[in-house]
Amino acid sequence: MGVSFAKSVRFGAVRFNFSGSGIGMSVGIPGLRIGTGPRGAYIAGGAGGFRYRKSLSGGITPAVSLTQPARMPNPYLDAAPQPNVVATVAHEAKSLLELTDSTSDALIQSMNEQRQKVSVWPFAAIALVFLLGMLKDTSKSWPEFVMPVLMILGIAFVVWLYWRDKMRKLTVLFFEPDTATSAHFEAITAGVESAASSRRLQAVAATSTYADKKYSAGASSGLKLTNASCVLGQAPGVVANVAVPVLQATKTTLAFYPDRILAFQGKTVGAIDYADLDVRNSPVTFVESGSVPSDATVTGKTWQYVNKKGGPDRRFKNNREMPLCRYNELRLTTARGLDIYLMCSRDGGFDEFVRVLRERKTDPSL
Repeated sequence: MGVSFAKSVRFGAVRFNFSGSGIGMSVGIPGLRIGTGPRGAYIAGGAGGFRYRKSLSGGITPAVSLTQPARMPNPYLDAAPQPNVVATVAHEAKSLLELTDSTSDALIQSMNEQRQKVSVWPFAAIALVFLLGMLKDTSKSWPEFVMPVLMILGIAFVVWLYWRDKMRKLTVLFFEPDTATSAHFEAITAGVESAASSRRLQAVAATSTYADKKYSAGASSGLKLTNASCVLGQAPGVVANVAVPVLQATKTTLAFYPDRILAFQGKTVGAIDYADLDVRNSPVTFVESGSVPSDATVTGKTWQYVNKKGGPDRRFKNNREMPLCRYNELRLTTARGLDIYLMCSRDGGFDEFVRVLRERKTDPSL
């Protein structure tokens, strides 16, 4: 299925309309909408065969458009006694302010300024609670309907502030890529869908080295794992006219747009050029201490405690047998220090994703 670049997208009750002359925004209900666009503000309505539209103001400044023999490493274990750990390396340890240049790009600088804006609605909600509490005794002499009406109006005002805060922090991106860029973006999307089809996708937050493999099922190193996701959708705080691959790791979210990769950590945004991204994957033997995913390839077995010959250590009671699974690991790095480490349960699960990213990086036409 091809990638579709839509002419309009919704964000709650708000709809953004994209055209060659700029970006417009409207809000309303079926039959009545109020909006603004490159030709100015307007009100539109209709029912049945009747349609009405009236201009409310002059034009506005248009928004900016964006164009443009497999190896077998030592087996891993996800947990081990702390005294057995001799060294630990944390992944995703650097902040985006260190990883990317967020000041030279006007879009990224604007996005960071928007995301740093303080939300007003929590303060309004607290003030509303205090106000209603203060009026509780005073309102006893009022008609019964007054307090419920004040409460409804207050809640409606807080909800309005909530959506206003969301809109103030929202970034709208409009893409009209050329044929070559569209083809690469479609290939990246297909690669993400291939990786997302794995039954289990996890991010590696830290890698530890073990002193004695006897206590770690024969593994020389262990992984601290967190949940990860790989989907098609919208990045946090961004709405675009196309669904983009979004990869969520431990601390960092990467959104793969047609012209660049946007990285998100909390309220901070950075940009990564495809040419600066190093990507590699490889098979890895993993000592699975939990349930084995249905798409995993089981290559053997080990025991929780092993002797020098690799067999079960008879000194330990309840020395359970554990499967060895061949998983696939993915590393996304840059020279500035980006270090994202993922692992999926399907052998070769990242192969297509890595292939298309390498093609995108080396294509001289982009």
